[in-house]
Amino acid sequence: MTWKKLILIGDSNTQFAHGRSGWVNSISDLFQRRCDVINRGFSGYNTDQIRLILPKIFSEFKTESVCGVIIMLGSNDSTDQQAQIQHVNLEKFSDNISFIIDYIINWGVPKNKIILVSPAKIFDEKWQQVKGPNAFHFDHLVKNYAHEVIKIAKNKSVMYFDFRQAMEDYGSEYHDLLHDGLHLSKEGGNLLFKGLLPILEKNILSDLQINFPDWKNFSLNQQEIV
Repeated sequence: MTWKKLILIGDSNTQFAHGRSGWVNSISDLFQRRCDVINRGFSGYNTDQIRLILPKIFSEFKTESVCGVIIMLGSNDSTDQQAQIQHVNLEKFSDNISFIIDYIINWGVPKNKIILVSPAKIFDEKWQQVKGPNAFHFDHLVKNYAHEVIKIAKNKSVMYFDFRQAMEDYGSEYHDLLHDGLHLSKEGGNLLFKGLLPILEKNILSDLQINFPDWKNFSLNQQEIV
């Protein structure tokens, strides 16, 4: 048998999400014995770079084995132009996100199994304390990229979670959702997971069966499984 795969594509807030923020761990727990959760997060990457490697990411999978894809990008694209290799202007970013969505759809993943997530808010003061003069991520810049993600999701008729809006709704203490001003804290990971949960349950989890019988359903000295 081939276990289904849920593929997560993103930057550092995806790559590192088995650690402090833990949101990928929460998704893995939700899907235990139903599918493999594949973390394809790449710290520092922008959509130009993800676009380049996208065919290689999907080359190891068969279309029928992929039960869903979550995409969260934009934090690095939205950096100040001084960041040079990381910065991608908004127009090119929009084109890249559209390309990524179209590629996945044409590859064979249904629209209702693709989830776009808007990039997180940034707490400028804390991030500048961490990075000093090399702090090129700013909240007023990423805001436009977050709005563009939701716009594209609606235009492409794919699923989406407006994570930025959820962080804004959290209130003035939203900085608690970020452990260093840019990367998610445990609280931030929990908020992201809770926002994704109803979409995952309705559009992906509901179609998956638990793999192999419950241990209590085995008979004594059973030799095979049909």
